[in-house]
Amino acid sequence: MRSLPPFLIFLTLAACQPKKPAVLHIDPSLESLVPEDTLFVAGANVEAVRNTTVYQKLLSRVPVPQLEEFTQRTGLKSTDLSQILACSNGKNAILLARGKFNRADLEKRLEQNGAPPFSYKNHRLFGNENQAIAFLSDSTAIAGRTAELQPILDGRKTASLPPTLRDLLRTLPQNDQIYAALTGGLAGLNLNAPDNSNLAQIMQALRSVNNATLGMDLTNGFDLIANVACNTERDAKFVHDLLKGVIGFGRLNTPDKQPELLKLYDAIQVTQQQTHTEVKADISQDLADKFLDLWLKR
Repeated sequence: MRSLPPFLIFLTLAACQPKKPAVLHIDPSLESLVPEDTLFVAGANVEAVRNTTVYQKLLSRVPVPQLEEFTQRTGLKSTDLSQILACSNGKNAILLARGKFNRADLEKRLEQNGAPPFSYKNHRLFGNENQAIAFLSDSTAIAGRTAELQPILDGRKTASLPPTLRDLLRTLPQNDQIYAALTGGLAGLNLNAPDNSNLAQIMQALRSVNNATLGMDLTNGFDLIANVACNTERDAKFVHDLLKGVIGFGRLNTPDKQPELLKLYDAIQVTQQQTHTEVKADISQDLADKFLDLWLKR
């Protein structure tokens, strides 16, 4: 019996290899601007979200004062944006945005609304020495504390998303339009809560969280997955029990005349495996529509 040629053996073995699932893709232009001390990122593929039924039903019927004020001050509309990425080092945050910007019009609107231009080296910013916004090009904008923007503008920082956060985000599916990742635990974030309050006690307990991810796909309703990694199994059990308790409390307080909400809570599954707690929710478009209708009538 004649053996197969080497190249056929190679092709056969390659075909038998399992295909790696497609992972979340973030615009490389935004990734390259993320500061190296970032502990938390949250982003959205605005262009993809804008085409979903959930988005269209929600924002077409509910005014968002903060968004309206932002668009009035800057002239920037949601339709101008394609992707946004918020980054925090636990103390300060910056916003990175990609889209199609008419810089001349936007800069004029910023100046008219109390954000005068000023220079930093060869760059033109709008705002003041505390908060500012700058357009790097007709497709990229950055906003935040001026001191946080300066290293990005003059290239003093090392490029690219910190490896730990990048690896966490790569665990999320390709189709997630909304995503977030945390590394270094909640202790690294400057989250204030009133002393001796229930929220303060919960925040103290959650300081055992080591890292976390969240991904949402709104294409056909709500498809959500979140993973929280804690330092010990005991800590993970606390997170698991806390989330189960919140869901149970919601079920108990659901009126009998709103059975759709019960189905919504039942669609949320919380599981624990050693030091990890996972939350999954697969909510159909029909159920999501009913929930939105109920919520908007409140």
